[in-house]
Amino acid sequence: MTSTYVALDLETTGLDPERDRIIEVGAVRFDPDGNELDTLSYIVNPGREVPAFIERFTGVTNEMTIRAPKLASIRLDIERFVGDAVVVGHNIGFDLHFLAREGIRVSPKAVDTAGLARYLLPALQGHGLMEVAGALGVEAGDHHRALNDARTAAAVFVGLLRNAEGLPESQRFQLARFVSMHEPLLAQVIAGDEWDKRSGGGHIPVLRPAREHPPLEPREPRIPILVEDLRRAFEAAPAGFERFEQRPEQLEMAEAVRSAFHRGGHWLIEAGTGVGKSLAYLLPAALHAIQNGERVVISTNTIALQEQLLSKDIPALREVLLSAGAIKAPDEFRAALLKGRSNYLCMKRWVGNYAAGLGDPDFARLSSAMLVWLSETETGDRSELNLDPSEWVTWQRFSAQDTDCLARQDRHVREGNCFLLRARQAAESAHILVVNHALLLADLVAGGSAIPDFDHLIIDEAHNLEDAATNQFGGSVSMRKTVDVLDGIYRRPSRDHREGGVVTLVRALPEAAFGPVAKSLEEAVARCTEKARPFFDALAMLLPPTGEDDRVLITGGIRHSDVWGRVESAWHDFEIGLRDVEARVSTARKLISEAAIESAEVLAGEVDSALRKVSDLHLQAAQLLGATADDLILWAGRDRDTTGTLNVAPLEVGPRLWEELLSRRRVVVATSATLSANNDMSFASKRLGFEDPQVLQLGSPFDYPNATLLCAVEDVPDPSERGYLEGVARAVVELTLASDGRALALFTSNAALRRVADLVRPELEAAGIIALAQGVDGSPKQLTDQLRNNPRTLVLGTSSFWEGVDIRGDALSMLMIARLPFGVPSDPVFKARSEQYDDPFGQYSLPAAILKFRQGFGRLIRDKDDRGVVALLDRRIWEKRYGKQFVDSLPDCTRLKAPMDVVARHAMEWLER
Repeated sequence: MTSTYVALDLETTGLDPERDRIIEVGAVRFDPDGNELDTLSYIVNPGREVPAFIERFTGVTNEMTIRAPKLASIRLDIERFVGDAVVVGHNIGFDLHFLAREGIRVSPKAVDTAGLARYLLPALQGHGLMEVAGALGVEAGDHHRALNDARTAAAVFVGLLRNAEGLPESQRFQLARFVSMHEPLLAQVIAGDEWDKRSGGGHIPVLRPAREHPPLEPREPRIPILVEDLRRAFEAAPAGFERFEQRPEQLEMAEAVRSAFHRGGHWLIEAGTGVGKSLAYLLPAALHAIQNGERVVISTNTIALQEQLLSKDIPALREVLLSAGAIKAPDEFRAALLKGRSNYLCMKRWVGNYAAGLGDPDFARLSSAMLVWLSETETGDRSELNLDPSEWVTWQRFSAQDTDCLARQDRHVREGNCFLLRARQAAESAHILVVNHALLLADLVAGGSAIPDFDHLIIDEAHNLEDAATNQFGGSVSMRKTVDVLDGIYRRPSRDHREGGVVTLVRALPEAAFGPVAKSLEEAVARCTEKARPFFDALAMLLPPTGEDDRVLITGGIRHSDVWGRVESAWHDFEIGLRDVEARVSTARKLISEAAIESAEVLAGEVDSALRKVSDLHLQAAQLLGATADDLILWAGRDRDTTGTLNVAPLEVGPRLWEELLSRRRVVVATSATLSANNDMSFASKRLGFEDPQVLQLGSPFDYPNATLLCAVEDVPDPSERGYLEGVARAVVELTLASDGRALALFTSNAALRRVADLVRPELEAAGIIALAQGVDGSPKQLTDQLRNNPRTLVLGTSSFWEGVDIRGDALSMLMIARLPFGVPSDPVFKARSEQYDDPFGQYSLPAAILKFRQGFGRLIRDKDDRGVVALLDRRIWEKRYGKQFVDSLPDCTRLKAPMDVVARHAMEWLER
């Protein structure tokens, strides 16, 4: 294609081309074989100070830049070096944007190695430069120096070219065909010189053969697992778990689970951090399932725990079972993960669209990321791909959601190429079946059609079950959701994406017959969208002026107000628009299904799927507007675009959980590290729907008195007083300096977090400590990774950081809790549920806050060798009578109550021991 490439990389003072500046430029000229021909490298004076964290991140210091040339003086050098060569780089658009902002014009021919890697290395869970280099066996120099990263990008590009050349020719040309619809130059790179002569096409990926899944064979009567069986299995635990240590708490929990499987019954088990609750329930569950040919379902809340169970704990458990003699071969113990239908690709839909050749740009973009993956995957699970949000919308069109292939025994089902069928067969065969709370509860709503029959259930992360049920049993409509649904019919082209929706497929059919149909659908969508906005704007008028917690309960008084009259009037017009779209789509579907065209069935199916989504939206919106039952909570909210939303949730989920889930199972074990408030599990038991369960409360085996210094800071103002956030900020700075970073500060309010982040940044960054705020500086995963990899960091987090964060060792040594985590009184769900109690504060608000407080506390000590400081910045912890209940709910730590300077000094001494 070309004889010369130039790999380019920049280092900058930040990520915003409008505000930030270039501090280093590195470029490498190389040939297609990877031979380096020339290099260019400059430190650049940005005309401003380089932030401390950028100095540490890149190694480019202020001392280096102050003596360096300005960018303008080297502009011609850069332009001459690049010339008309194809520019290569990882996320090269970032670098080219910065150069363009500085008036530097380089070749418009650019190849992004990150995008190329997504197509050719789809199984990689991350496509950063270092991840891709590692997968290709490329040796990388110091990361985040421009010339080193340019060299690495050049080597990565050559490695990816070799990968493309190694694909079967039909697959390579088909991938190029897909890519050419949105990135023509990249398509040329993938296909090579022959791309100009051959268009390719026709390649259907050959799937990996489906595995055999022998059925479970239940025994009657059941054979109980004996105490000796469990003891023998624990004695074999070192065979699968390195550094395994017997813990009395773990053995006690395992015995309780064994007893439940033996006698039947329901248990709530609180297992403190370090107990090893996963093994404590997995061993007896697996022994029972193997010996009796029965399925045990394990439900988790988070993907992280699912991945731990499937990739780490269960493979280790299999080794233990082999060593203990419970199984003679590995395949005698089977485990599977089952997800909702929308997670699995429908091959009938994908192949049908592919074969129809309808020129759909959305399909081509998604298929570019899928083509190589399809020949590698066994599961067809979208989590194996790194889809961006726009691709996820397209994936929904080709997922197994709303398909009837299993009932109709479609060709792909008969040939074993239906990924949903594969998942169902694996689930049917599994002794241990892992699901998440969302699927467990969705299965209830659907009447039990997704998960194979089961009589034994373990609910891990059980403290999340009520919230998961609230989401699953409730619903919401918004302008954003409406646009997403209508985009499935027709999406107008914009700067960010091309025209899309089923209208683009209809336009590919004969113009005379289907041109008017496409035009009719496009106009109906435009009218409906125009009528939707006044409805959601009217809902927004129910709310107070823009604030942080923009939600209002829909009461009888509101329903009789003039504003609600405007909501109903706007809904009348919106509903007319929805009915119009439904009618026109139905007509289009009939015309297409009756047409004498090869792709009629495929296209009719696409139209039908889009129609169902419109009908579901229509039905849900109508139901929400008419929802008046006493056991429902209805409220209006404000979306990110300031339009209103309409939402509903059940007043209580416990009764339904009992009736439809818990009471129908012989064994239920619900476990978590936080189920008790003030050493009492009755609150959690009621909220989760249990009726008279057996309870077991197990403390942590960790040595908290020597591991944790629990400090109450005396001189931070009360949260209701002026100066509170400034006091919190001062404490955060002093404590973070005392721990030299390695710090996490937990907040209950996004506004408070952002304000404190702004206050602490200058002083901390001057000391070389990075301050990163959730929602401002990255996602929770990005911030957690930064703290883990660069300990001189402070992370300020809200809701998602109160639980699930697992950072072991010295990387997290200081935990600050800015405010006790009471529910927000204006939250409609919190308000309605608390009002069911005679004492809303004492019986609902307080125990709920204690449970969340304990979750937050649990972020610090994750391993027996961990050591750290927990600082409480809310003086109510000692000034209010209820404060003692928070402290008493924690393990027995070394305690200190003192002014800020004293706490900081003791914290430093504690961490230096």
